[in-house]
Amino acid sequence: MASLNTGYLLCFCPNPSVDTYLWVEKLEKGAVTRAQRESRYPGGKGLHVALGIAELGEPAVLLGVWGGATGQWLQSECNRLGVACFGPQLADWNRNCLTIVSPDAETRDTEILGMGPQIGPNDYQRLLADFRELVPQASGIVMSGSWPPGAPSDPYGPFLELAHQQEKKVFLDCSGTTLSQALQHRPFAVHVNKNEALAITPEGGNSIAHLLQHTEMLALTAGEEGLALYDNGRVIRARCKPGRVISAVGSGDCLLAGLAVAYRRGLDSERSARLGTACGAANCIREDLGMFHRKDVDRLLPKVKIEVSERG
Repeated sequence: MASLNTGYLLCFCPNPSVDTYLWVEKLEKGAVTRAQRESRYPGGKGLHVALGIAELGEPAVLLGVWGGATGQWLQSECNRLGVACFGPQLADWNRNCLTIVSPDAETRDTEILGMGPQIGPNDYQRLLADFRELVPQASGIVMSGSWPPGAPSDPYGPFLELAHQQEKKVFLDCSGTTLSQALQHRPFAVHVNKNEALAITPEGGNSIAHLLQHTEMLALTAGEEGLALYDNGRVIRARCKPGRVISAVGSGDCLLAGLAVAYRRGLDSERSARLGTACGAANCIREDLGMFHRKDVDRLLPKVKIEVSERG
């Protein structure tokens, strides 16, 4: 593997995608619908994080599974935007995720999420071997998103254990069973939205308390309610109104990019929450999904409202 400068943020995206948006007047079941406009963007949670880190001027490296023609296009786009890509090459194509954008309230932002290429035990071991080589030079690690078909039952577990062995901090963003399993390996920080937190909380339990049993830092988001960052016994609540919203898709990934950069820069909890929130808000005013302009982040930073309280 090529040698890299030390100190990059290592982003792990097991299931990259080509995010395709189709604008239609109205989507009708069983009928032919012609798109009025379409756009394609590189996608996948960890990929969005890597691009956000690079946009903020910090070094980012992306590890993923790259398949077929779509995988080649994704790597090309990442390289163009300053992010080096590593990971096994597969014959099957990376997935396509389709969003139908319509003014009709019943069908607005209808999403169809692809599965991704089938991975076998050898592919998984190759991914783990690449991760093992990249970890020593990383200043921090972000693991984000779902896994393609064929992944083992606890897919993030071995990667988290390797990170612990190298004393590297991991920021984790996933959901469902994958999150429940990964929490047993105690990642440093976890980002989830309220619904994802509730989905893995034992019946009758407190979702925040449940998550904080397994992580040092919790970034909990809830749409317009903003961010609640639980860290060092305090809760930092941060909100920002960016103005006209084009799309909030990918804002959580952009927020996580900001938190990872804040960690690399050694910022305190309040400044970390401010940067993460500004990045998430900046994504809302850009058509390119899960991405933002650094100039918008700089403009929005002073507009972030912060409230700090002790955790009860």
